[in-house]
Amino acid sequence: MILKKKYRKIRLKIINTYYMFKSLPWKHICVLFFCLFLTLTIFYLLSANCFKTFDTNNTLTNLLTVNAVFSAILITYLFSRITWSKERKLEVYKEANSLSQKITDFRRILNKLTTYYNIWDSDNSTKSLIDHGEYRQIDFYDYRMSSISDYEPHNQELINEFRKHKDYNEGISTLYLAMVSLVRNRNNPHFEFHEELYSDFELNGLYNIKVIEKWLNCEIFGMIWFWLDKDRDNHFINYIALRNDNEFILEAAKRINKKYEGQELNNKLLKELSEEFNSHYLKELYIRLKELKKGVTDLNLLIIVLITISLFFGVLLPFALLLVQAKTFWFSFIVAIVASINTGLIAYFILRFPTLINRELKWT
Repeated sequence: MILKKKYRKIRLKIINTYYMFKSLPWKHICVLFFCLFLTLTIFYLLSANCFKTFDTNNTLTNLLTVNAVFSAILITYLFSRITWSKERKLEVYKEANSLSQKITDFRRILNKLTTYYNIWDSDNSTKSLIDHGEYRQIDFYDYRMSSISDYEPHNQELINEFRKHKDYNEGISTLYLAMVSLVRNRNNPHFEFHEELYSDFELNGLYNIKVIEKWLNCEIFGMIWFWLDKDRDNHFINYIALRNDNEFILEAAKRINKKYEGQELNNKLLKELSEEFNSHYLKELYIRLKELKKGVTDLNLLIIVLITISLFFGVLLPFALLLVQAKTFWFSFIVAIVASINTGLIAYFILRFPTLINRELKWT
């Protein structure tokens, strides 16, 4: 038994090592090694003749000329990418803002469903139990994650008591808790209600990415759909009691998606809405929020590094050496190093250029 466990551990390590090496960017690594080899070869060829036939001044002048053009190309390319990135981020921001507004509209619908008494089949299992008293700060995320994972919230004991309460009903209580947890931040003791629901969860029209992550992890929209689907007799919610807010709710549903225009307020409508958010809107918003949080991309960072190295070794250092114009061995030695590095740098850019173009043409 012990031998089997050791064998499994060794086998697992071998498999992990294999996939780690397999996932490495081998093309990039090969290009780096080739450029390093080329750099060392150029330096060796220059030093093989002890720099006897090595015209340092002419070499430095050529380096300045070539790298001035090379750096100008890179800088132009970088600024074109920055301009494109800003335009793309503006598009992403507009998309994220639109998706955020859809979520807010859905939360406004849920607000109407959870504001009043006599809307739910049992106020004792919903509003009275969850919105007042000791359980008013239990959040759906803590409630759900504590039951499906090893996550242990700070109020675990309170959640356990809540589940054992005489008025607790898994179906209707869970559904109500999911809805009211979307309406307001139940972990915020200083919550101030505003009808438009802009003050909680979002800033400047966009939802906090951590909030979206939590909603995705606990599948809050999916659980709303699940318990509405279980309520086949439509007895959880008394939609007739919502007749004064009926038009408001249907208008909000129409703003979310025009396909809901003309539909009746019932479980079917709420199920379709929650399923759409669960399978599409929430995930799309998360993707866009992640994109907005990105700083300098890998490609832009690579170009910035190339520009920095090119300007230092190809412009600044050669210019400084030209001012010195010494005839010593060490001066020739340094010029040879600079020339070798520049050769490797330009070779690296040339070899990577097809990849850069390919990534530029891809729609990401």
